[in-house]
Amino acid sequence: MQGVPATHRSPGRWRELSPAARRYLLHLALLTLSLSIVVLYYNLAVLALGYQRHFLGMLNTVTQAAAALLSLPLWFSVQRIGLRTALLASAVLHAASVLLFAVWPDAAPLLASAALMGVAAVIAQVAAAPFMMRISSETTRDFLFSASAAVAIGLNGIGNLGAGFLSDALGDVLAAAPDSGLVYRAAFAIAGCGALLSIAPLLLIRQPARENAAGRDDVRETEPGRADPPDAASLHLVTVWSYRHRLVPEPLQLVLRNRAFLITLLIPPFLISWGAALLIPYLNLYFRERFGVDNRTLGALFAAFDVATGVAALAGPALAARWGKMRTVVLTRALGVPMLLLLGMAGELWLAVAAALIRVVLFNMAAPLYDAYAMERTSEQARPFVIGLLGGAYSAGFLIAPLMSTAVQERYGFGPLFAATTMLYAVAVLLTWWFFVRGAASRAP
Repeated sequence: MQGVPATHRSPGRWRELSPAARRYLLHLALLTLSLSIVVLYYNLAVLALGYQRHFLGMLNTVTQAAAALLSLPLWFSVQRIGLRTALLASAVLHAASVLLFAVWPDAAPLLASAALMGVAAVIAQVAAAPFMMRISSETTRDFLFSASAAVAIGLNGIGNLGAGFLSDALGDVLAAAPDSGLVYRAAFAIAGCGALLSIAPLLLIRQPARENAAGRDDVRETEPGRADPPDAASLHLVTVWSYRHRLVPEPLQLVLRNRAFLITLLIPPFLISWGAALLIPYLNLYFRERFGVDNRTLGALFAAFDVATGVAALAGPALAARWGKMRTVVLTRALGVPMLLLLGMAGELWLAVAAALIRVVLFNMAAPLYDAYAMERTSEQARPFVIGLLGGAYSAGFLIAPLMSTAVQERYGFGPLFAATTMLYAVAVLLTWWFFVRGAASRAP
């Protein structure tokens, strides 16, 4: 890209963000607070409703299967309806999924709810990063990506903390146990209404036009059905093919033409997805079964994890300005991998909490920098497809691994899962270094 190299740019500040960027962060905050209730209680709610652990694995698999099967048409749909409209649709589908769980907890509706959640997640993945690229400038881009991660992670933690008290309050109101299926359903109904409320800030943002050559917001509105000409001035690794080739959609042409770069970009997230799918969604069950923590303590623990990670994510741009995006990703994730083994081996709650806190902060603090790196090296037309491919890579393991994980949990406990996840994470970090740090150093002038 043109301008000052990424490793030397100022990370930007809140006051420099555009009004559209601030409204987007408000939308993200409201949606995150609502969905944090679902994230914390989902596994517990399914088991509290009387379903077996294998059905829980099936629900997680259905979510990812729906996302995978519908990814391609959803990517094309985002291109046609626009990024803001796509984010609105995602929020509505999230709300519908959660409310369906709350009002109709039979097996078939729960499977439908899981599928809707997968569709909503794909749309958000495809639209969010390109949307942030359009509403940010060169100087604010890293800060916006990191701020969005800080909001998503930090407020998820605050929501987890509130959810721990919410279940107690709802238990008193409904005269039911705080960990009963009825209380969890009531909590999900509140979460669904909050997800609907999150669309309000998006309605105040007009549909952003394509970037101009300098990467700044274009002040004119994009006419429906009309594509902007290719930007000859930008130095993206993904270049624009001729507009005369219509047999294959142009964004897909861009992806295919740069497949070597994309393959290296997708391999580490693919490995991480398998490691994460085996263990991370079930950490709430691990803490409850290993240490016997109640809902309030569980909410406080995950709140601490997320708030710390959200605050740490704000340090990402500063570290990237000094070391570079991918060096920051490699260093922080490499330091976080051993903490996963310590978490699985810990015999005391305080040690497990400390290991989990360090791991989640170090491993996730630079995650938005990976997305920003990918977006900076992708042309405007291909960004929804590239971020969609990244989302698909991060989700691939969830197609099968949840079923494998629940089977292992029932027979052997969590020990083998910690070992497998640690190995997969370590290989992903090594390949990230090999592809983007070692290789970049060897090509440096």
